Amino acid sequence: MGSTVDDARDRARGFWDAADFDASLSAALEGLGSAPDDVELLVVAGRAGVELDSEDAVGYLRRATELAPDNASAWHHLGEALAADGDTEEAEAAFRRAVELDPDDQLAITHLGHTALAAGRREEGVGYLARAADIAHAASSASISLVDMYRSMGQYEDALTQARRIAEATPEDRTAWLDVAELSLQTGQLDEARGAFERLRELDEVPGHEAYPLHGMIQVELARDRWEPAGDLVAQAAAIDPHGLSTGLAAFVREQAGGQAADDDAGEASPAPTREEIDVVLAGSLADYRRMLADDRLLRGGDLVG
Repeated sequence: MGSTVDDARDRARGFWDAADFDASLSAALEGLGSAPDDVELLVVAGRAGVELDSEDAVGYLRRATELAPDNASAWHHLGEALAADGDTEEAEAAFRRAVELDPDDQLAITHLGHTALAAGRREEGVGYLARAADIAHAASSASISLVDMYRSMGQYEDALTQARRIAEATPEDRTAWLDVAELSLQTGQLDEARGAFERLRELDEVPGHEAYPLHGMIQVELARDRWEPAGDLVAQAAAIDPHGLSTGLAAFVREQAGGQAADDDAGEASPAPTREEIDVVLAGSLADYRRMLADDRLLRGGDLVG
């Protein structure tokens, strides 16, 4: 019987690795027919069941933890199955047990961070994410989540530190550089902000995206009250501006530099936008850019490196 069970495990794992979850579940169930208490087959059956939205998935994994209460992997996958079923409280308990057994299971720790955040325990959630980020590679989902959480809590320096780590680990990732650029701008580190926006301009070759890094660079120069460089950037953005923002930007910069506002069709000077209006417009442009980059990152998967 041993060779038959071994063969079932090999086939179930092979189908799982090939993302053929129906075949993986079938092979695992076939093996469980002769070895109903085989923990590895139960775990594979549970994981495949989660992918197939099977009502039996939690049962297979719960049985695995009953048979092997010290198996960290079984607890981890039980937590994922429970979370997929919407049972957040029991999922959290399973993840806690997984971490007790394997303190370096950064994915389980990350799950604990997200469940704590979902329950409104923000400081606890951030603590778990920070712990997971320390264990994992710099561009893990925990590190990415940590940037967003620190930013939402107003801890911009901490968010910037994490964003730098991600950008250093994945120097081609545009969202990471946008995080560095915006957080540097927010914390008054204007040279770094300008450099990060310039890096974004080099990286992003998607047609129609050229204006977005320029808008960020304009923000930096406005923060420095450097009207001539800001005007040069506005001129560069004018030909490729997807939002039609350049006319108002040019009028604002020209007025700040001591020039005249532009005439309208009736020959009367049109009032330049206020600084507040300009800030809102530029922030909206970068928010649009962030949404585009976030969609692209989502398509490529949560973690940026394996």
